[in-house]
Amino acid sequence: MSKSFYLIFILFIIVSCKTDNFYETERFFTTDKTTYQIGDEFELTAVMKSIDEKELRFYENFKNLDISFALMNNEKNVHNESWTKRSGVFLEKTEISEYRISRNNPFKKTFKGSISQTDDEIIIEIPELNFKQGLPKTDFDKNTKVRIHGHCNPINAEFGASLEEFMDVKDIEITVK
Repeated sequence: MSKSFYLIFILFIIVSCKTDNFYETERFFTTDKTTYQIGDEFELTAVMKSIDEKELRFYENFKNLDISFALMNNEKNVHNESWTKRSGVFLEKTEISEYRISRNNPFKKTFKGSISQTDDEIIIEIPELNFKQGLPKTDFDKNTKVRIHGHCNPINAEFGASLEEFMDVKDIEITVK
């Protein structure tokens, strides 16, 4: 009797916990331009849509929406090289906000950032995410693109859920003189 009670109790706790995921959502980035220069500011917008109404959960500082950058250059056979750290590693967990989305009511979050340089690196900075990472300046030429990667991490993933909630990548150019 007591084993059955504990089993039912544990099952009840597992079922009653609120879980979240990004399943069956279309996830992608948009930018205000496709080509940037050193000194430019940029807008990077994360967009998520769902055919059916769905609730998404994010930490208020967007710790669970990881953004990172890598270099691409098909002519040099460079694919996702010099990858930056993910933005979430620079943030602490905060309160959680919930967003109801659908096809006609997508989630949109715009981050403002800037592009600068040092002697050795091209610096991408997004102050809201406490993100400031460099890419090797020597790896840039006229064929180099910067690929923007995104990964959505469920706050309380359901048991056995896939955590591969990637966003479609977005390529931009940064002109280096």
